[in-house]
Amino acid sequence: MPDFNNCGVSFSIITFFEQALAGHDKVQGVIRTQDIVFSIALHNGTTLKTLLLDEYSLGLAAVLKAKAEFPDVEYIVTGGNWNGYTAEAKEYGWKNGIGIFNTSEFFGALNWTKPKKYYKKDHEGNPTYAYKNP
Repeated sequence: MPDFNNCGVSFSIITFFEQALAGHDKVQGVIRTQDIVFSIALHNGTTLKTLLLDEYSLGLAAVLKAKAEFPDVEYIVTGGNWNGYTAEAKEYGWKNGIGIFNTSEFFGALNWTKPKKYYKKDHEGNPTYAYKNP
């Protein structure tokens, strides 16, 4: 694998993500490899193998491509709070043990004991997701 990414993830998004992880109180340490793959060690002893992408609407095709290229990742984060994913991509993640999140959701998930099951709640306590149409 190359030491750089060919997924179009900008240096500014990578830097933001890395700095935000370093400042998160649940994160013990971060190792970045292949430019966009992060091994995130949490204080509870778990490590989250995470791929950072920059897709406005992360679809199933992008998830499948990412898993083919980076088979060990357990989480796929689309950088930026303005980004999201399709319902199809999120459902695939649930069924296949892959956490699919935008940045804001992922940082919330770091606070849960089972991060892959994290979801934001609306004012009535119902789950909300960062769905975007392609």
